[in-house]
Amino acid sequence: MENKKIRLGFKSWKSRGHTNYSSDLMHMMTLIFLGLLTFSCQQSEIKHSGICLSFDDRTVKEWYEMKDLLKKYNSHVTFFISQFDSLDSSERKMLRQLENEGHEIGSHGAIHVLSENYIKENSYDEYIKNEIDANIFAMEKHGFDPKSFAYPYGAKYWFTDMLLLKKFKILRGVEAINNERDLTLIDNIYYSFDGDRTLSAIGIDQGTGLTKAMIKNAIKRASDNQELLMLYGHSPITGTENGPYNFNIDLLEFILNEANKNHLKYFKYSELASGDHERN
Repeated sequence: MENKKIRLGFKSWKSRGHTNYSSDLMHMMTLIFLGLLTFSCQQSEIKHSGICLSFDDRTVKEWYEMKDLLKKYNSHVTFFISQFDSLDSSERKMLRQLENEGHEIGSHGAIHVLSENYIKENSYDEYIKNEIDANIFAMEKHGFDPKSFAYPYGAKYWFTDMLLLKKFKILRGVEAINNERDLTLIDNIYYSFDGDRTLSAIGIDQGTGLTKAMIKNAIKRASDNQELLMLYGHSPITGTENGPYNFNIDLLEFILNEANKNHLKYFKYSELASGDHERN
């Protein structure tokens, strides 16, 4: 049956006047070659050693104080905001200014829950309604359009991914430090520009115990392998205070400086997802 279809198609092709077979074949092969060449060029343009920095929760005033440092290194980052409806007008203005300066404002949930526990105690519908849709609605009400989502506590599994990818371009989880305390061995914190829409980052907060040497080696791996390194934190501090969800601003500047020295390109999370997205 298939051979008959091919013969009929060939006869139809001949009946339309295509008799110079060698010329037509050469033309077809040229088009295929040019198409492959264009695709290859597009891929090489997309794949670039990079770094994706993000910051979670809602310490907006502290984030806002980082903007001059971020601008100094020509970096753009993603701020994942939780409990958006609790922000006051001045905090919303700060977020708007950060967005106007090229940063992304993503969603981090309306009630900041551990998804698996909340779903077990309630339902999938309640999780979507109270955690996901509520924060989207609050953000859209004030002119923000979140394209990416970071799971609180990094709590996720395949079914929540499936549900949330109907609402966001890309999702971010978290990765724990390994026993070797070597970031170059944690493949999940590197993105290879392969179209994956469920990614993971590792924390730079004091509670993780990351050192500058560990981060420097991770940046070198990204640079050497044309990968993108993903790091995240919560609230910046400038002094000697200790807090598991704080990171020192000096560490952030070290990261930015090392990224620039290694010619890493800064990416926001929504930039890692290709194609148009329509929220359900």
